[in-house]
Amino acid sequence: MRTMNEREKYISELATYLGQLTEEERQDALEFYDEFIADGNLISRGAIEEKLGTPRQLSRKILADYSIKANTRSAMRGRPASTHSSWRVFWWVLLAIIASPLTFGIGLVAIVVLVAAAACLIGLGAGAVAVVGAFAVAACATLYAGIGLLFTTPMVGLFYLGIGLACVGAFMIFLPLLYWLVRLLAQAVANFAKFIYQKIQARRGEA
Repeated sequence: MRTMNEREKYISELATYLGQLTEEERQDALEFYDEFIADGNLISRGAIEEKLGTPRQLSRKILADYSIKANTRSAMRGRPASTHSSWRVFWWVLLAIIASPLTFGIGLVAIVVLVAAAACLIGLGAGAVAVVGAFAVAACATLYAGIGLLFTTPMVGLFYLGIGLACVGAFMIFLPLLYWLVRLLAQAVANFAKFIYQKIQARRGEA
């Protein structure tokens, strides 16, 4: 039985970390880096990792790259990408930066800035959700009170029913707006993550 060389071992280990990709994407990535290692005549494990990092580190970069490509394709259609796609970008970019050798330099600053920006946007989204939720609670409470008072004090009951219906209307108006706001905020986080990631990659290219 033939023993795998260091290149084959490295690629085999890299494959175990790319389960998030489709089979086609995974094969494309593995073939690319297999050829890269062969063309660079990187024979020892140390030489490979000096150039590409460990398989885990490289996998974080690959997953970040693919999530950015997918998010960018979706956003180019004239609307924000899905919230799931945008947060995938944030998550994989964050992991890629953490795995980068520059983490204790510019990478550490990038992590702090990226997390702070995400926290601010999440706070805005949470505030918007709270407002819409308040309309829903107010609608339920006033409609319940209005129906209860309608048979004892009709005018007061009608007043509460009117407020309740107004809250229902506000809820129906703001709910789709909230959906788009959340998508826009998530896309803003993704765009900022892409910007930070590109700066990190450019810095690594200069190193």
